[in-house]
Amino acid sequence: MTYTINNNQQFNSLEIVFSGKPAQEVRDALKALRFRWHSVKKCWYGYATEEQARAAIEGKTTTAAQPKAKKAEAVNKYGVQVGDIFCATWGYEQTNNDFFQVIEVVGTCSVRVREVYPQIVKSSAVSSMSEDRVYNITRDILPAADRSTFISDQERGDLKKLKSYAADGVSNPCFKLSSYADAHLVPVGEKKVYESWYY
Repeated sequence: MTYTINNNQQFNSLEIVFSGKPAQEVRDALKALRFRWHSVKKCWYGYATEEQARAAIEGKTTTAAQPKAKKAEAVNKYGVQVGDIFCATWGYEQTNNDFFQVIEVVGTCSVRVREVYPQIVKSSAVSSMSEDRVYNITRDILPAADRSTFISDQERGDLKKLKSYAADGVSNPCFKLSSYADAHLVPVGEKKVYESWYY
């Protein structure tokens, strides 16, 4: 099967056109990079680099964005550790789920985080512009996302102060990303989310 990768200058994105329907593992790899299917233009579109897209299609992994893990021994008062994943669900006309991984514990109540793409193990269409997704959440250190809406320093990680809205002030820790989005700790295992988009 052949494919072409084009740059969409208007949206500063990539568009991938296949000669036929790509294999499930290719589709899953593209979804892991946040590529989405455009049912009108008949292409996959997203914002990863061309190198990352080709590696996903060809079943390879890129090493350029592999983060350096920090010491994993430190634990703060919330019990958060290096490798923990937080998720923020946000959006107005669409529903986004962004994931953030702890790469360093700082003091007793702060962490450094970067945005990451956990593995999608299952997805099912709800409509042409939405689907249910199941992510595999582990503490394995993941490559940094190519870009992030909320994290300004994907290399070093942004410093975030943890808090808890629970009665005990410790359980269910979270941190603020913006006035409209908080990221909450996700337990290890499968996490099912609903995601929608427009283009």
